[in-house]
Amino acid sequence: MPVFNAQQIKEINTLIAEVEKIIAPACEIGARDKSIVSQLLKTNKEAKKAHYFACKREYSDAIVMHFVKEKAVKKSRYHMNNQSSVFVLK
Repeated sequence: MPVFNAQQIKEINTLIAEVEKIIAPACEIGARDKSIVSQLLKTNKEAKKAHYFACKREYSDAIVMHFVKEKAVKKSRYHMNNQSSVFVLK
């Protein structure tokens, strides 16, 4: 895991606070481009709805890992590292 400076940690914590408002234990979290996730959901005929949060590519994996390890949220099968947005499937 990369080492972040104080400013980066502040930005990551801001994004984590935004995601915490929506997330529930039954949700899935991951990081991937918004257009790709919507196409994957259509292709696989998933009934889940995605909520997106824009972030820097360097932060996406740290945010997802926080929720997977600390909050015991399931990581989505559509997750990829270093992506431009974090999504939550409800």
